[in-house]
Amino acid sequence: MNYGFLKDFAIIVGGLVTIFAFVNGLLEYRRQGRQKREEHFTLLRRRLKENPRFKEICSLMFSDDPRLAQIDAQDKRDFVGLLEEVALQMNSGLIRPELAHYMFGYYTVRCMESKDFWANLTLDEIYWNLFHDFAREMKRMEATFVFDRRKLRF
Repeated sequence: MNYGFLKDFAIIVGGLVTIFAFVNGLLEYRRQGRQKREEHFTLLRRRLKENPRFKEICSLMFSDDPRLAQIDAQDKRDFVGLLEEVALQMNSGLIRPELAHYMFGYYTVRCMESKDFWANLTLDEIYWNLFHDFAREMKRMEATFVFDRRKLRF
């Protein structure tokens, strides 16, 4: 019996099994990363859609209703804070810019442009820089938007 052949065969089979396990591990790592990004996104979307105060703000923003001026300042800060969280996740690569725009861009741009929304807040406060940067980016994307479903993924 040729032991050299068996040794070489075992090395080749072992190498193939190792490569297969490595590739499978990489694919699983990517799947888990995608799942984590989806969970972060779903949490943000839920907070926007299920919070009664945020639902009211979004509803009033559709028509730039003057009643936005009467919304409690803390509720407005929380709303802008949520949009800043979207910006942070986009900047961190957890949410694609196209997805952030598609799902949150409308509210972000309307919020930035509404004088009534900012009635009892200081618009130029330095702590809104992330929001303003995000809003400008969303407005730019809004002006050049072309639907491409391949870009709307995690």
